[in-house]
Amino acid sequence: MYSLELNRLVAFPPVQPGQQPLPAWSADGSKIAFSSARTGDPEIWVADASGGNLHRATTFRGPDVAPTWNPRTNAQIAWVSGRTGLPQIYTMDQDGTGVQRMTDGGYAVSPSWSPNGQLLAFSWNRKYGPGDPGGVDIHVIDIASKKYLQLTHESGSNDYPSGRRMGVTLSLSGPSGKKPNLDHAGRWNEQHQLTTTGNNFMPNWSWK
Repeated sequence: MYSLELNRLVAFPPVQPGQQPLPAWSADGSKIAFSSARTGDPEIWVADASGGNLHRATTFRGPDVAPTWNPRTNAQIAWVSGRTGLPQIYTMDQDGTGVQRMTDGGYAVSPSWSPNGQLLAFSWNRKYGPGDPGGVDIHVIDIASKKYLQLTHESGSNDYPSGRRMGVTLSLSGPSGKKPNLDHAGRWNEQHQLTTTGNNFMPNWSWK
């Protein structure tokens, strides 16, 4: 962690060997979730902001990565799991209970909550597999009903959605073989390109 007040790095105990990627703060700043392979298999772990009260939330064989907190409840986590083979989107309570699979196949990654905690945006190749180069598009799924809406219908890759409010999404997109750029979708069917040069990845909205 890096403290903007102290202007220096702040240690996050306990230090463990191996990769500990993709940390995610809860909206109230009291907890942090991250993936760690400290037990030999990448699992989702949750700790207090100080690193205390560390506990493992997932225990199933296969990689569990990319946790993200429900900003409305601070008690629910969405993440990507390969427990059934290809990556799929799941949700669970912060203690690891109440696990639900949200996607029904293909290759699904990069979950991002809406501020009201009712929707998840994510990148999904529903036709992923040998001989079937399906498109990677941004989808939104309603947590309660598990009904989804496809937002992009472009060739190439559309990834890393970041929702600020319903109907507004930042995402990474780019035709196959070309450099990716950032898009801003002001409504479900409107897209506005924000960048035009270089490689542009992992967008995120300001907090207001």
